[in-house]
Amino acid sequence: MTTESPNEGSEMASRVDSLSLDTIFTLLSHDRRRAVLDLLLTHDRALTLSDLRNEVVEWEENEEITEIPGEKVKQVHADLHHVHIPKLAEAGVVIYDIDRNVVEPTEELSQMEPFLVQLSAVSH
Repeated sequence: MTTESPNEGSEMASRVDSLSLDTIFTLLSHDRRRAVLDLLLTHDRALTLSDLRNEVVEWEENEEITEIPGEKVKQVHADLHHVHIPKLAEAGVVIYDIDRNVVEPTEELSQMEPFLVQLSAVSH
């Protein structure tokens, strides 16, 4: 059982001003996107696609990047590059500079934080 302050629900709703709930739920529907969002919020700065890929692969495999087969690393890289990062960029929560392979959080990303915190609390 969770306890909420009376304003907690309205606080979450008020932070969702430029992103619709459907968009937020769609973005959070895949664990790789959740991992990318969490990493960007944790680091609070732009990260390279390679850095994101390495951390996502290590999280998924629960091993150091040096212990993970190269094919798996390539697969995650392609998935992030072609599917997940563009979806996040389309929603406006990140800026993806493809030429520099850099993913930068935007102000809209902060709207996702309360949802990520709730999901994290449920999954632990």
